[in-house]
Parts: sequence; structure tokens; C-alpha cells
Amino acid sequence: MVAKNRRFEIVKIRLFLGVMMSTLCTSITAADGPAARYIEAQLRVVRSLDAQIVPLADAADESASRLLAGGSIFLAGEKGIVSELLGRAGGLCAAKPLALDKPLPPLTRNDVVLLSDYGSPGTLDMALEKLSPFGALVIVFASAEHPMLRQTPAANVRAVPVDIPLDSRLVRLASGESLIPTAPPAISAAEWAYVAELLGACRRHHKQLAVYLSIRLDEGRRRFNRTKGLLFEPDLRPEPVARGECARSFLAGADRSLQAVRAEELERIRKAAARLREAISAHRQIARSLMGHLPPTEAGGSGDVRFFTQTTRLEGEQGETWIRENLHEGDVFLFVGYQRNEDAMAAAANALGVRTIFFTSTASGPEQMKNPRHIYINPNWPLTDACLELPGYDVKACPLSGIMGLTCYYAICAETVSQ
Repeated sequence: MVAKNRRFEIVKIRLFLGVMMSTLCTSITAADGPAARYIEAQLRVVRSLDAQIVPLADAADESASRLLAGGSIFLAGEKGIVSELLGRAGGLCAAKPLALDKPLPPLTRNDVVLLSDYGSPGTLDMALEKLSPFGALVIVFASAEHPMLRQTPAANVRAVPVDIPLDSRLVRLASGESLIPTAPPAISAAEWAYVAELLGACRRHHKQLAVYLSIRLDEGRRRFNRTKGLLFEPDLRPEPVARGECARSFLAGADRSLQAVRAEELERIRKAAARLREAISAHRQIARSLMGHLPPTEAGGSGDVRFFTQTTRLEGEQGETWIRENLHEGDVFLFVGYQRNEDAMAAAANALGVRTIFFTSTASGPEQMKNPRHIYINPNWPLTDACLELPGYDVKACPLSGIMGLTCYYAICAETVSQ
């Protein structure tokens, strides 16, 4: 009976996703442009996840029971998603990476594995086969079109279908090459929605999962050192929250941020793409600096563009020195940052005749905003990154920076290669 009900829930979810995709696709025209279509794709994902709150809460409740019985939480699958959820401000302190291409540790049936998949043929099948003997609870995050999600899952597997095509590339070039994957930020959003609901599920047992605060905001790293590797906070007994409340709160935050970028930043995204096209035509350098976790891990991966001549991670005086030693007039420098606006780096580049495209949670200062060589794009995520309030706890959970940073990055790239 349980298996029958689960199959029925999966069918209902697929029907909803099909209707949602059809409705949104008819409302988005080619005239809206590839950047707008990329943002809309991520909005569609967030809204379809909101319609899956019940199965998300079911998976979270089952996960919480296993963790409370002594289990651990593991991250497996796509390298970018593992990096995104590992050590990220607003994320779980106790999450551990699980490399499926190496011998596995002795997992137990109380362990929980979050398994992400972008749709490469055979990878999900092999991962599930390798994890199967242990009996650990496996939560799969993959395209709703994935054949494995259309089958009755094994007893220890729960699926979270993500509303993206199996081949999630947004742009097909005249050469036939497909670029600009929608999967990385989409599956990241799905996993964070699950984490949000897992936090709520543990609170229904009066337990608080330990959550990271950004090292940049924790001077001296006192709190970071206290919580590193900690599963539950030992001295807290939080009040319970309703099922679905935490996931809905996180998804509402993601929805607001995506809508804000669509409403307020599209023109600057298009202007930035025009600068990249000009640099490509003039055979100038286009360098990029990408913040930690998801964006740099995805750089150079399948579906990414190839017009960036250098990729690095820069900040502060070291970044200014690198710029002076490596960039020249007519080059373009794209900076996907974190909390600091890094105006000094932008100014150093602009002084050389380099045009800059920056997006960080802190806006460029007034003087830098006036510089005609500089474009600031607001990725609309909060300074503290995480957006989920946890009453009685000292930090918020579930960050938006990876989702929003990569969405803005791919929106610019999509606009660049589609003209």
C-alpha cells in the first residue's frame, strides 16, 4: 500500500510539472531573450518545488528519524552540488562528501545520502547500484524526465524530481553544440529546499541541526571552530515548526531574488553581454574570477562557454596586483564575488582601460558606479547569504549566493552566445 501511494504521488508530481512547464513556456517568447529565459527556467524550478512540499517533508521526516538514531548525512553525485552544500555558510556543519569513484566507508541504514545527477547517461544507475548494499536512505535530485525517476524506486530511495529537461542546455548553436546548462542552480535549489525542510523536521523533535555562519562574518572563527563537524547543537531544544514551513520559506526567498533579478537587472545583464561580444570580436582577453563552491566548480564543465581566457579567484590587494600584471586596455574582467564589493579591484582594472562586470551582495560605491567602464549587477542575495530564519538560533540557514551567482553568470553567457 505504501509503495502504491508513493507511485501515485510521483505520477501527480509529473502531471503537475508537465502542466507547469507547458504554461510557462507559452508565456515566454524568443523576444524575451536568452537571459530572461534562463531566469524563468530557475523560477519554474522553484515554483514546482513549492508544489512538492508534501513529498519533500516526507523525505525530510524520514531522514530526521535516521539522523536522530545515530546516522550521518553524506553528499554525493555532481561535484558542483557537493561543493555547494559542503562547508557553505548557512549549510549543515555535519555534511560529509562521499566520493562514489572510490571505495565507500561502511555506511549504515541510519545514514542519509543526498545524491545529485545532471543526467549523464548511466551515472545515476551506477551510483544507486553502488549505494544499494548499505541500506542507507538515498535522496535523489535529478531531472523529472530522468528514466530512473519514472520507475518504482527501491525501498531505500526517495526521489525529488526537478523541473528541468534531461539535457538541460538552454542554447543550441548553429553548429549543433548545446551550451548553458540550467541543471546546476536548479538542483542546488532543490537540495537546499530539502535541507530547509530537514531543519524543520529535526525541530519537530526539538533538535537543532548545526548550521555554519560565514567565516567572513565570524571574526576569529570562534563559532566556526565550535560547530565544525557538529550534527546537532547539544544545548538547544527549539520549538517545533509545521511541516513544509521551512521549505516554503526558503523557496519564497529564492523566488523573490529571482524575480528581482528579472525585473531590475536584465538590462545590465544584456549590456554586460554586449561588452563580452565586443571583446570576443576584437580578440581581447576576457578573464573571470569566481567565488567559492558552485560557480568555480562548474567553470569549464560541460555546457560552459569557452571565451574566457583566464579563470582565477581574486580579492583585495592580491587581486589588484594580478589585474595590473595580466590585463590590458580593451580586456574585460567578470567578477562573481561574495560579500565585499571590491571597488579597489574594479578601479585598478578601469584605470588600465579594462571594462569590468561585477556582481556581489554589496553594491559598488557611488564613485565606482559612475565609472563608464564598470557594470554592477545586483544578484539579490543577502549579505549574510542564508535566508531561512530559525527562531531561537543565532544564524540563518540555506544560502542563495550559489544559486543566484550562477544564475546571473549563465544568464550573461546565454545572452552573449545567442547573438
